[in-house]
Amino acid sequence: MSMEDVFERSDTSCPLVVVDAQVLDLTEFLRAHPGGSAVLLANLGRNASADFHHVSAHARPGVRRKLQQLAVAEVDTVPLPTAWVSLGELFDHVRLVRNSFAVQLSPERDPVQDLIYLGQSYHHLLDDHLRAFVEGFSALLGRTADPALLRRLDELSSDAQSRVEDSLAKSDASATASLARWVQQHCIVLLDDSVARTSAAVRALRTSCIESAARVEEIMSVIEAWINKSDEAKRDDA
Repeated sequence: MSMEDVFERSDTSCPLVVVDAQVLDLTEFLRAHPGGSAVLLANLGRNASADFHHVSAHARPGVRRKLQQLAVAEVDTVPLPTAWVSLGELFDHVRLVRNSFAVQLSPERDPVQDLIYLGQSYHHLLDDHLRAFVEGFSALLGRTADPALLRRLDELSSDAQSRVEDSLAKSDASATASLARWVQQHCIVLLDDSVARTSAAVRALRTSCIESAARVEEIMSVIEAWINKSDEAKRDDA
């Protein structure tokens, strides 16, 4: 099974992750995980080996045996062309950010806490992650990131922080919950599309770098269109 297959098949009803080239089905383990299900759901469809080994308790023999029980397949690793290695890294980065937004809203928290968490994630998306995506995908296409696009991200980041702070200051639970839902859905729309197109770009590398470049161009267009829509939402709120 390829990493693209793992991504495409993995969701909350079929939670797959990869650790040490083994595809793990977490269906029966989500509720039993000592650290809670959210940390597992945040890694769906991605190679979580580095994160897994970062936890010292995971070196225990019992944990290793549990991995063997959860394994359902091996990952078919196909080396990417040298010039495209960073595409695989971007694919993992986009997927991780997308997953983090998917697990943010919690029925166990009040709307204020939801908006605080989502507001922070939204700010980081605009301030850090999207900048890294724009710069990384641009580099794959052999060009530098558009300075005007990066400036717009900076402006949106400042505006997003202000919108969240203003909403929290008004102490309107309904409006706060509405903004939290909007932030989550607005970001997931972008990230779902970006992950799917990045997966297609990685898969295309098996046959054609030209097709992969076309998929990366599509990702850049998707990001720019999303930024335009964010600008429109900002003007509507003004």
